[in-house]
Amino acid sequence: MLSMKKKNKEDLQSLLVVGGTLLGSFLIKRALENSWEKATGKEPPTNSYDPKNSLSEVLAWTITTGLIVSVSKVFLKWGLAKGSAKVL
Repeated sequence: MLSMKKKNKEDLQSLLVVGGTLLGSFLIKRALENSWEKATGKEPPTNSYDPKNSLSEVLAWTITTGLIVSVSKVFLKWGLAKGSAKVL
């Protein structure tokens, strides 16, 4: 059985990793949205059913955000878990 101190440390580490990953993902998505607007002059096509969005734009946005946010989450979780293990 884990000691209470070790259990609390693991819970705190999990909370830091989850919170940091959520915040990081939010910030990365915001940066992608701003980049899309600067590059295209239009808002990102978040609604695929909107007739003003072309299929190619919707696919480009979906693939780009999916790939970058997913890879970023991996690095954020890895870095936060490693860093919080050293600090705690």
